[in-house]
Amino acid sequence: MDLWLGMESYLLKHAADYGRRLIVFTGPIFGDTDPVYRGVDIPLLFFKVAIFLQDGELAATGYIVDQAPQLADLPDVPRPGAVDEAPPLGPFRTFQVPIRDIAALTGLDLDQLVAADRMPIASELPTAQVASTWRKLLSPEDLDLDFDLNGD
Repeated sequence: MDLWLGMESYLLKHAADYGRRLIVFTGPIFGDTDPVYRGVDIPLLFFKVAIFLQDGELAATGYIVDQAPQLADLPDVPRPGAVDEAPPLGPFRTFQVPIRDIAALTGLDLDQLVAADRMPIASELPTAQVASTWRKLLSPEDLDLDFDLNGD
């Protein structure tokens, strides 16, 4: 979770180091298998999208944190329809993902950001299935914010 929480700070520092302005927005990704606590769905996935200018052009990168695999094996995690104790906080997996995957999972209209996505796989495999091209991150240094789509 430290990676997810520190990612925005890392992105802001990266932007400051390179004289860029940065906008980051984040939100939940609700799904049918989200646990319910006190009648409220607890999303297992969350997203971040970072938007910045690179060489005068709009650029963006997308990220998802997923706690579903860890929580699925824990018997005390409330399931849809159950009203129990809060789900435990456990290990999380963080991914750099194509923004089109975030759009598909959330239903948000991110077409302009999909077109500005700096993740090369987004343009090279435009019909790849959601989650098939996600890149697991282990530290902020794994973030790749300067993708070169032209191979230069």
